[in-house]
Amino acid sequence: MFKNVKTLLLATITIALIAGCDGPPRPGHKAEPVKVSADAKTVYVSSKATYTGKQIAQNIKDECKIDSQVMDFIKVYAAKRNIDVIIDGTPKASDTVLKISIVDAISGRGMGYGGHNKYIIIKGNLYKGKKLQSSFTAARKSGGGYFGMYRSSCSVLGSCAKTLGRDSADWLVTPTKNAKLGDLFLIQR
Repeated sequence: MFKNVKTLLLATITIALIAGCDGPPRPGHKAEPVKVSADAKTVYVSSKATYTGKQIAQNIKDECKIDSQVMDFIKVYAAKRNIDVIIDGTPKASDTVLKISIVDAISGRGMGYGGHNKYIIIKGNLYKGKKLQSSFTAARKSGGGYFGMYRSSCSVLGSCAKTLGRDSADWLVTPTKNAKLGDLFLIQR
C-alpha cells in the first residue's frame, strides 16, 4: 500500500511541475517570429507598452520586461492569425495602429492560497488613422506552477505577458468595442 501511495504522490508532483512550465523565454531570448502571407492585415505597434497604472511597483518596471514581452508576443501570435504586426514602424495616416498600456501588474505575495499569484491587466486601443475603432481590456493571472516556488516573479509575469499577447492577437482577428478578455474577475469595470 505504501508503495502505491508513494508512486501516486510522485506522479502528482510531476504533473504539477510540468503544468507550471509554460513560462516565457529566458532573458536575452526573443520569441521567434512567424511568417505571414502577402495578403495579411497590417497593424503597427510600439516596441513597448506604456505603463499607465500608478500602483505598478518600480521594481516590476525596472527588472521585468513585460512591456516589451507583451508586444513581442502580440507579434508572434498575430502572425499565426495572418496579421502582420510591424513594431516601431512609421504608419501612414490611414494605417491601423494598436496602442497597448499596462494598467496594473502585481507580483507580491499574500494574494490568497499559495501566496505567489501574479497578474497583469492591459488595455488596447485600435486606431484607423487618428480615429478610435475598437478597444479591449485584458487580464491574466498566474501562480507560477506547483506552489510557485521554482520560478522568479519576472518569469511568472512573463507567462502572463505571453498569454496576454495571444489574447490580443485573437482579438485583432475580429476587434470589437469595449471587449473584456482573459481572467475577467480581475477586470473591475
